[in-house]
Amino acid sequence: MIGELKSRFGGTRMGRASGRYLETPFASVQLMLAAGGGLLIFGLMMSASTTISASLHTTGNAIWTQLIREVEFLVFSLPVFWIAMRMPPWLYRKLAYPILGLSTLSLLAVLVPHIGTTINSAHRWIQLGPFTVQPSEFAKLAILIWGADLLARKEALKSLDSARHVLLPLVPGFAAMITLVMMEPDLGTSLCFMLLLMGLLWMVGLPLRYFTCMVLVIAGLVTLLAIAEPYRLQRLTTFMHPSVDPNGAGFHTIQGLYALSTGGIFGVGLGQGTSKYGWVPNANTDYVFAVVGEELGLLGALAVLLLFGLFTYAAMRIALRSNDAFVRLVASGAAIWIAGQALINLGYVTALLPVTGIPLPFISNGGTSLILTCGVLGMLVSFARHEPAAVKAAQRSAQQDRVPRWVRWLRLGTPKTAAPRIRTAAPKQARPASASRTAAARTAPAAAPGATPVAAPAGSATASVRTRPAAASPRPAVRRAPQPGRQPAANRPSDTAARLRPTGTESGVRRAR
Repeated sequence: MIGELKSRFGGTRMGRASGRYLETPFASVQLMLAAGGGLLIFGLMMSASTTISASLHTTGNAIWTQLIREVEFLVFSLPVFWIAMRMPPWLYRKLAYPILGLSTLSLLAVLVPHIGTTINSAHRWIQLGPFTVQPSEFAKLAILIWGADLLARKEALKSLDSARHVLLPLVPGFAAMITLVMMEPDLGTSLCFMLLLMGLLWMVGLPLRYFTCMVLVIAGLVTLLAIAEPYRLQRLTTFMHPSVDPNGAGFHTIQGLYALSTGGIFGVGLGQGTSKYGWVPNANTDYVFAVVGEELGLLGALAVLLLFGLFTYAAMRIALRSNDAFVRLVASGAAIWIAGQALINLGYVTALLPVTGIPLPFISNGGTSLILTCGVLGMLVSFARHEPAAVKAAQRSAQQDRVPRWVRWLRLGTPKTAAPRIRTAAPKQARPASASRTAAARTAPAAAPGATPVAAPAGSATASVRTRPAAASPRPAVRRAPQPGRQPAANRPSDTAARLRPTGTESGVRRAR
């Protein structure tokens, strides 16, 4: 039935048009930018919608403070996106270990007093002037690039046939990072690290029995971490039945569902929702999807889901179309990371998963998360620009100067390639008399010893060529005995003429003779 539906859809005009579009060399770049740009637009709209409610929980701030700060972070994120887009894939591999070391030091600095900032009993931030930075967000990208580089090197050495080479030192490295994050504590970010690890192991082809064991071990660790803290255990036990405690642990879950159901198909209007005024927790970060469903309705919620689906499809398309193992692992890992984080956030907003406090990528308010996601977006666009088909198309467009620059910009930053220089043949010039005389002397027969030179007619090329006198006879050649396996000189083809270069002097003529 799937084949029949595919054949019917592919035979339609829309199916043929979409197939032709996906075959274009710049489709991956355009799809990635369309998905990322759409999600960023939703993030700005939700920041503007929740800025008034966010100001009510912070004293001394104006009602537009959150929106202004979000725009500032977005302006700062655009250069990050541009630099990440212009960086080639090999440079990311060069920066794998420096970025990992810097992220590890920043995670350790968070735990040092008077360096890390404590908010709501959690040590997750570092104060840098007027801004707070969350190092665990950058550690996600650092551990992803490091793990992909490690596995790509092992794949080049053909050492991934053994499970020991796949798991070591990848799993201990991830375990060390997760330990540092859990010391903050931050279970939601730890789940993102686990998603990255499982994504890399899946893409590298870990055998199913080992992969199943890893999934069971991770599930057991998450359960133990949830039971270790009373508030986590309460979230774990009440998310399936929030109505048991409607005014306590299940209050926010019920209010999130109520906000989603209130929006209907078209929503109550952007900025007109009421659930963000203290009914759902962290309406600008954790429960921002509930505000989307209330104000933009079912259509707005479906648009967000489609954009995340498009982002995941574009990232996996980049991974499948690349010839570089490092690019494949990083692109697929980023797709699993962003899509998994979005699914966890949507899961606890819709009461399908326990509340973990993971923000919604691109949409939730937060400066560090916005900078990181823009950097990941630029990195994936860079990988798409270096697809084999895109590079060939860029070379062709560079050779054709008829393509305007703004049209090449609409093709969204294909990598610059230098146009090959076309050498034009120089006009033939008249050969000098000395060269003509030299060529004639090369073709003239050698004079016999003792012979008197014959005068050439006036004006001929050989008129000025001198011959040796009779007394200066050449030395007799010493004949050598023929060596076995070697042809005589008379039968061996001579390549002397091919090696000679006309010099235009008498000594050169003598050497040629």
